[in-house]
Amino acid sequence: MAMEQAGMLFAFGFLLLITAIVITVILAFTTTSKAKASAAREANYRELAEKASLDSSEIRASLIEVKSRLASVERMLKEVE
Repeated sequence: MAMEQAGMLFAFGFLLLITAIVITVILAFTTTSKAKASAAREANYRELAEKASLDSSEIRASLIEVKSRLASVERMLKEVE
């Protein structure tokens, strides 16, 4: 009977070891997936921020141009009066 119990203990121990390995692999996979997704999101945010910065520069340049044109129109109107 001791030999049968030893075989059962070995089988349960082996099953426990396999379960622990599977859980570890699953946790490692999910951690890696989350890290990849986070890196992809961060890259997208960085790209969006760069685009917003470029758009802001273009808007600022357009605003300066509009202000200068408005100033010249005001001068022309003052000269006409």
